[in-house]
Amino acid sequence: MFLNFNKFFYTSVLFAVVLFSHFSFGQKREVDSLKSSIQLLESNENFSPDKPYIDLLNRAGELYYNLNPDSTFLLGMKSLEASEKVEYKDGIVDAYRNIGAFYNIRGEYTQAMNYFNEGLSLAEENQYWLGMANIYNSMGLNHYDRGNFSEAVAHYLQALEIKERHLSENEQSKTLSNLGLVFADMDEYEQALNFHNRALEIRKKLNNKLGMASSLANIGLIYKKKGDLEDALESFTSTLEIGKELKNNQLASVSHFNLGEILLSQGDYGGSLFHFEAALEVDTEMEDKAGISDDLLGIGEVKAKLGNLAEARKSIQRSLDLSMESGIKSNIAKSHFLLSEIFEKERNSREALYHFKLHTAYKDSVLNLESEKQIQEIAAKYEFDKKEAAMRQEQREVDLENEKLMEKRLRIGFSIILVILLIAFFIALRSIRYQVKAKTLVTQQKNSLEALNKKILQQKKEIEEVAKKLFEVNKTKDKLFSIVGHDLKSPINSLKGLMQYVVDEKLSQDEFLLVSTQLRNEVEHVHFTLINLLHWAKSQMKGIVTDTEKVSVNKILQENINLYKPVSETKQIQIEDHLIPETNCLADREQCNLIIRNLLNNALKFTNRGGKITVCSKKINDTHWEISIQDNGIGMDKQTVSKLFQPVIRGKQKYGTAGEKGTGLGLQLTKDFILKNGGDIQVTSEPGKGSTFSFTLPMA
Repeated sequence: MFLNFNKFFYTSVLFAVVLFSHFSFGQKREVDSLKSSIQLLESNENFSPDKPYIDLLNRAGELYYNLNPDSTFLLGMKSLEASEKVEYKDGIVDAYRNIGAFYNIRGEYTQAMNYFNEGLSLAEENQYWLGMANIYNSMGLNHYDRGNFSEAVAHYLQALEIKERHLSENEQSKTLSNLGLVFADMDEYEQALNFHNRALEIRKKLNNKLGMASSLANIGLIYKKKGDLEDALESFTSTLEIGKELKNNQLASVSHFNLGEILLSQGDYGGSLFHFEAALEVDTEMEDKAGISDDLLGIGEVKAKLGNLAEARKSIQRSLDLSMESGIKSNIAKSHFLLSEIFEKERNSREALYHFKLHTAYKDSVLNLESEKQIQEIAAKYEFDKKEAAMRQEQREVDLENEKLMEKRLRIGFSIILVILLIAFFIALRSIRYQVKAKTLVTQQKNSLEALNKKILQQKKEIEEVAKKLFEVNKTKDKLFSIVGHDLKSPINSLKGLMQYVVDEKLSQDEFLLVSTQLRNEVEHVHFTLINLLHWAKSQMKGIVTDTEKVSVNKILQENINLYKPVSETKQIQIEDHLIPETNCLADREQCNLIIRNLLNNALKFTNRGGKITVCSKKINDTHWEISIQDNGIGMDKQTVSKLFQPVIRGKQKYGTAGEKGTGLGLQLTKDFILKNGGDIQVTSEPGKGSTFSFTLPMA
């Protein structure tokens, strides 16, 4: 019988408190409440960020971690800006932790540790104990995710030490649970049970029912993995009772499933089938596809044991379909294995062999992480450090003025001792292994060196690629600063001069109208350049979201014709609207507006005085609208056309027929937005005869 790793891992993650509290229905209500509180504060006319507001931002970011990590990042950055503005050090610490958590969940572990270290230094400086403990927990998860279990344990122990000295027992129980999970992953079951039982006692004392269920479930999983099935049954039975009492469907599902697996391994097929079907009912209600897949596998395996091969095959096939849809490789592998066994019993050798081959292929594709197991000295050292910490506490009571300095020195000393012990331990272990298996290690080292050489070559290529990208990014940054410094500085200086002239001089009405027209043109140029710059910067940060709706291109065109009327009248350019009535597209309204504005601005810029611009539309295959903007301006050669949409800011500017300047960003943004909305763009041009920009958008 297979051990169901999906459900095992899901259960462990469900009840772990490794970085943040996992998302539940109660927490969803809390998130909604926090959002309402934040919006209410920000809507206040005299709103200014303060400490309670920042604490709300950080708490919301923490709860969003398992729902929408991008929101965790955005709220973290918002909190960081507000905290720095009001010099709220604790808020900065919590913001660093949330930002680091965002990078952690994306697998960018080094970037995450940079933020954690910044937050830890500030928390230590201000003796913000909860912040220090939370960041140590986050660092523990960082190493846990990378398989560095020894480092994970060391950081969790540091968090536990702070919590035992300064924080509540409830906080202590969370870190004890984390330690239990790490030791369980290393197959150190007795150590894992010790930590989980300590957490359970605290939660019983505090009557924390959900926490008790967490500890009981984790204890049950360890007993199940050890083969102590009676103890596992007792733990999951208690978890199920709490789940029913709290009306927590997730607890009920996990408990029913694990009870079903345990009874199946004991040969109690009737009881096993009852619990698998109960789990299926709950998971179906919650629309949990992964859980449904697990439950169907269990039901199929029981029915196969009972000899109901047709029903078993039907259940397992349903599980396989769901697993293929959701990409659950371990369930796919197990489904094919069970189907191969069923077809073999039915004497269908061809189908049995087919499914067994698929089982082998999927089984080999499931990656498993391995790590060190011998870290007993760390746990023993923790008990020693508790006594040493008590002695330091007595010393601090005698000499409070030197408390901060003493803590820093002792922390450095502890880290050095820990590093020395770990180095000595691994050197001793390696030496023993060399002596016992010298011949085998020579071969392994040769293979390792070859693999390392390949890895180094690969890393070299990756580093060269990164360096190339960084060079391009730096060029883009320099050009962007040049645009801001030159293309915006010049019109802003003109604005300043014009405004000063208006203030200093007594103008007639005609003079004032002339100056006002110039002011309007300068402001419009600055505004248009800023809009393009902001959209370009946002696209580089991958922050643009396309929200499609029914958009009237006719209306948007008229708005932009009115917007550019002063320019067209100044250059005596005629803009003709030949759009088919009801040219409605399915697109993002703001992005569609920017597309029309950039192309119309471009046509006005490069059309001579007295020229003409024509805008028309036609249907393409009854699925798309093609909108064309044609001018009879100066046109372009083929080389210029080929470089129009390059994904970088071009160094050389081309001035308009009236000396108008441009950044080169408009056409890049135009193409990006057209592609994002499901369309395409084409350009035809001939020097001296004008240009035609034609783009398509889906028909509404």
